[in-house]
Amino acid sequence: MPRQSASRSAARPACPARLWLAAAGCALAAVPGAAEEAEFGQLVAAEGAEETFYACTACHSEMIVAQQGKTREGWADLLDWMVEEQGMAELEPAERTVILDYLAAHYNTDRPNFPRR
Repeated sequence: MPRQSASRSAARPACPARLWLAAAGCALAAVPGAAEEAEFGQLVAAEGAEETFYACTACHSEMIVAQQGKTREGWADLLDWMVEEQGMAELEPAERTVILDYLAAHYNTDRPNFPRR
């Protein structure tokens, strides 16, 4: 059985999609300007984007996130539903707070940043 690194949480095993994204990020870094634009796909580059990107894109595109417009409570309910009904790993409380802060600020009911471009 492969050993887990000390930095990887037991609740969040390595995901092939995350490994692919990390490799793709390295390839994009070789193209001037590409890494900044594509680092978190369509998500608004702001505090919490990284946590949101990796938590969400383990299962679906970041465009699913960007297309939504929910209150903070609506996002919290959706995260609960994904854990309970879709098998998403439960987020650590601090990470959940960062993600909810990010989603409420950038993908609220007025969807101020969609479409971003």
